[in-house]
Amino acid sequence: MQRNSPNCPFARYADDAVVHCRSQRQAEHVMRSIASRLAVCGLTMHPEKSKIVYCKDSNRRAGYPHVSFTFLGFTFRPRKAIGQQNKLFTSFLPGVSAQALKRMRRAVRECGERCARESRYQGFALIIQ
Repeated sequence: MQRNSPNCPFARYADDAVVHCRSQRQAEHVMRSIASRLAVCGLTMHPEKSKIVYCKDSNRRAGYPHVSFTFLGFTFRPRKAIGQQNKLFTSFLPGVSAQALKRMRRAVRECGERCARESRYQGFALIIQ
């Protein structure tokens, strides 16, 4: 990435990556070059998970098929935000993904069941530690 697309900041974790591009043309070029590099290693991109996402916000209003993505348990998508003068605007922001939220709820529920089996105060102490 640093050699072939030095102007495209990116984040990578294990086999996932997010590459920030300035235009759709640049994004398509970067996607092709990543696919070629993976092919050299005998790997392929997942056709449903690999996509170009438009980071829609108040300043970018064009319509594209994909305007959200999930990375490391966070769903990035256009969301309402409040500016410095308490003015509402749209920004491209992260939020906990539905799948991660489901796992969190399950963990809290399991903790509640475990704590209920123990004495009331010991269970509460376990939760706040």
